[in-house]
Amino acid sequence: MKNFKIMNSLILLCIISLSCAQHTKNDKFTVTTSGLQYKIVKQGNGSGIHKGQEILIHQTTKYRDSSVVFSSNKQIKPIKILIDEQETQGLNEGLIGMKIGEIRKLIVPPSLYIKSEEVTFSHPDSILIHEIKLVDIVTETSTHSKQGEARTIDVEKSYIEWTGYDAFKFNNHFGRISFKSGKWLLEDDIINGGQFVVDMNTIINTDGEYSPSLIDHLKDEDFFETNVYPISKLEITKMDYTNHPNVKVEANLTIKGITQPIQFDGIFTISDQQTIFTSKFVIDRTRWNVMYKSGSIYKDLGDKALSDDIDFNVVIYLQ
Repeated sequence: MKNFKIMNSLILLCIISLSCAQHTKNDKFTVTTSGLQYKIVKQGNGSGIHKGQEILIHQTTKYRDSSVVFSSNKQIKPIKILIDEQETQGLNEGLIGMKIGEIRKLIVPPSLYIKSEEVTFSHPDSILIHEIKLVDIVTETSTHSKQGEARTIDVEKSYIEWTGYDAFKFNNHFGRISFKSGKWLLEDDIINGGQFVVDMNTIINTDGEYSPSLIDHLKDEDFFETNVYPISKLEITKMDYTNHPNVKVEANLTIKGITQPIQFDGIFTISDQQTIFTSKFVIDRTRWNVMYKSGSIYKDLGDKALSDDIDFNVVIYLQ
């Protein structure tokens, strides 16, 4: 009987030890060679995702003090992204291998915010913590392979002009911002899509003398928070040539890590044997969490309110 009790105690001790060991293992982050840390919070099902797949995710991003930078959890629709076209290197690496239903937690250092090693960060200690749930896999292959040929744009000639206003549009500021990269996607020699990346740190004003204080303000957390979100992206998903050369465009625009659908009109022209696409359209900045002095959000600002509208004039040269 004594030996039986001892045996039961040993078995119970082993079970407790194994349970503790498993719990410790689940709470431990895996550190990759790049410096990314990740752990699986909830297991998923099926095959792990890989480069070239378009996926749907929900994402919450926080600083280390738990203050929320962005969360899509209250949105009805999840975020759609294309693996390996995602400019944030830490997210791109952390997503690989996830399964549908899986939840991962990532700790991303500033060096992994984007792929370029030339970018510097004004807040080098701004480590971001992401919690990501893989909702679904949309496509098995990259947009490039689906669409066929890709033609790059001339980033030196191409540009975006922006205009922002006060609430009554009596006064404004305007300027330019540059593309970092871009490509048109063709099928049967017809442009039917495109992927463009904008370098948010190139934003300047051209409404008079260059204003460092205005530009610094546009780059801080009141507006585009470029130390955390140094790029914006536009992915064209549909082009309607019914009124050629005018074209109706449907696209997904990502600013500050938030992706929203937009529609706009454009036109293709040819000058000196070079194809040029131009478009003018307006966005409501609050859809991308740019809330500073928004008259629609803060009702008591009076004449200090700013318009929610930002006007864009886009000119893209095809190489």
